[in-house]
Amino acid sequence: MRRTIFKVIAATALFAGLHSLLASRRAKAVAVTLVGERRRNALYRPFYNATALISVAALAVYLFKLPDRTLYRVRRPLSELMVVGQVISLLCLAWGVRQIGFLQFSGVNNLGKFLAGGRYIAAEPEGQGPALDADGRIKDTGPFRWSRHPLNFWMLPLLWLMPRMTAKLAAFNVVVTIYLSVGSLHEEARLREAYGEAYAEYQGSGASFFVPFTTFPAGKKSDADARPTVSRRASHRELAAPVIEYEAGGVGR
Repeated sequence: MRRTIFKVIAATALFAGLHSLLASRRAKAVAVTLVGERRRNALYRPFYNATALISVAALAVYLFKLPDRTLYRVRRPLSELMVVGQVISLLCLAWGVRQIGFLQFSGVNNLGKFLAGGRYIAAEPEGQGPALDADGRIKDTGPFRWSRHPLNFWMLPLLWLMPRMTAKLAAFNVVVTIYLSVGSLHEEARLREAYGEAYAEYQGSGASFFVPFTTFPAGKKSDADARPTVSRRASHRELAAPVIEYEAGGVGR
């Protein structure tokens, strides 16, 4: 069983490493060099999501073939409450994706513009953070009102609230928990770099870093109070521009 645990940890870590590599700004910069900025903006997100789905399927098949043993099994009625918790996690994940925008999150929006012959295609939002509104502010509504990384956090209850826990699943869950926690730190840095003062304002809004409800959001500021303390407010395109400039210049779930 120790060999199985090692294989689970190694395979999951390999998947996490591939996922992180493709999500990095360095990888996106390389893509700009290879295919150009317009094609990268249109095709990278669909490519990234397709790669994630294929790698998850390959990992699942590999792990399924390994021997396993049950660590514990939770019986009713507690098991039913755990399933309810998993359903809530799924709903929160869906809520977060809806907040970002499913077409934008999946890459379908930019792909459609590309196929329609659109000349200008903006880069997708950095990381899995909240989108910007028309005024260039972070849309800290929905699950992003309580956590700055809800898509990462709500994966954890989904994994750990299994009524039947096996050795393979426990090893997988430990690696994924570490990956999502550390990955949120890297994502935080990327979002701050990409959106500047708008994200700094969001960090100070009261939304907790990872676990929801560990801090309480401050009341909504007035338009005057909500303005960044720089000499002028950046536009939506200007806030998104650092992503493209950074990637084009060639240079962290």
